[in-house]
Amino acid sequence: MASLFITGTDTGVGKTFISYNLVYALMEKGVKVGYLKPVETGVESVPADGSLLSSLTGQSIDEVVPVRYRLPLAPYAGILEEGKDFSLERLREHYYRLINKYEFLVVEGAGGVAVPIKRSYNYADLAKDWGLRVLIVARAGLGTINHTFLTWHYLTSRGIEVVGIVMSGFEGKDPSERTNHTIVRELTGLEVLCIPKVDGMLIPKELRSSLAELVLL
Repeated sequence: MASLFITGTDTGVGKTFISYNLVYALMEKGVKVGYLKPVETGVESVPADGSLLSSLTGQSIDEVVPVRYRLPLAPYAGILEEGKDFSLERLREHYYRLINKYEFLVVEGAGGVAVPIKRSYNYADLAKDWGLRVLIVARAGLGTINHTFLTWHYLTSRGIEVVGIVMSGFEGKDPSERTNHTIVRELTGLEVLCIPKVDGMLIPKELRSSLAELVLL
């Protein structure tokens, strides 16, 4: 049984896209994979991220997304706006049920690691409490060095293991893309996997394989 937490340097950097490709790659290797998004916000009817991943894994949507909020906000903001709280202990129990059910469990956060899930409790706290290793997803272009380094530094300062960094959405238009991955690698000492912008959801098979190898080491 193994598990991994996928976080981003910001919202909209491609966490779900990378989660999808990681799950797909592990399934290609014959691994029994589950996916969990503990809290999904911006849910009007059906959770978009959870539905996408559950269509791949075959899990029920309730198993994949146990807590949902309507507004596209941080989970704690959802609690304040909608007046609907949830139990961290029950969420943790749900996580343990899943890691006993699957050979590998991919857990995806919302936004970055400092985003509050509840008052005085953020995604770094969750990763620490659940004993999760972390994969950081970052954007490819200008501004990513600062955001990526700060995310890595915060996690490691909390004693949380970061297994690698994925920079997603390379297009070759921004000159900073030529050096961002090299500089981030030098700053963190971590492997940095560069993912090009693609049509559709799947990256090339050799990159999917590299992604799986990064988290299985």
